[in-house]
Amino acid sequence: MITFLGSFVKYNIANIEIHLNTIVSTWIVMLIIVIFGIFYRNSVMKNLEQLKLYPYKSEFLIPKPLSIQNIFEMIIEGINKINQSILGSKIADKYMILLVTYFIFILFSNFLGYIPAFIKYQGQSLIIPPTSDLSTTLALTLISVISYNLIAIKETGIKNWLEHFIFPIPYMLKIGKEKAAILIALILLPLFLLLNIIDILARTISLSLRLFANIFSEHLMVEKFIEQIVISDLFFIKVFLYLLTFFVMFLGLAASIIQALVFEVLSTIYIALYLPHESEQH
Repeated sequence: MITFLGSFVKYNIANIEIHLNTIVSTWIVMLIIVIFGIFYRNSVMKNLEQLKLYPYKSEFLIPKPLSIQNIFEMIIEGINKINQSILGSKIADKYMILLVTYFIFILFSNFLGYIPAFIKYQGQSLIIPPTSDLSTTLALTLISVISYNLIAIKETGIKNWLEHFIFPIPYMLKIGKEKAAILIALILLPLFLLLNIIDILARTISLSLRLFANIFSEHLMVEKFIEQIVISDLFFIKVFLYLLTFFVMFLGLAASIIQALVFEVLSTIYIALYLPHESEQH
């Protein structure tokens, strides 16, 4: 039986836990992103229509600082600038949609935990941060791992991609042409192959566990504090727990942004590890 930490509405299929509230919450996150995307598109189309009136109504060109369009564009441009510093402009712009989507989806998933639990089923809230479920963070990590390997094959070719798994054996063979150097390289090849495979597995585990542990622990702490507030009869204890809960939630908001950014940046770095430095265009 595969089990997960957390308060989930659980169903067993093929001896594997299916978490209904995680699935519902994930669909809610996707719906929210789609709605924001529609508003963003409508805002862009409206601005394009207003540009036709320029210069007769130039006041339309003054941006509204808190508009959905501006907020989305600041997020996209900010994340893409970070990606450009890692990958170079050409590669970063080419895969901007994929990389920025990591950040936006994880950010909205983390923030979903701050919606009150007003919809319940089997005594559990149907709205939870999907990233507080290890199955979600593991799925996101697998998407990231598969994506950066496919990008590496596309950008560098399958030969260079395969050579990455036995690094630095190809360089040893290029430098040393003697039989002894070739023999040493062949002897060390299985070891380096194993080490590089372990490296990929370690990335997968660390990337998923880091995001899960941070969001799950904050969500669990808030749940426990609220439970204590409900059962406590002492006024001062309630006040203290309220203040502590708000403090943890404030830290959780900061952690939600940071963890979304960390996941996105690490996914970008993993792509950069496969790319030759001389091909980057800054």
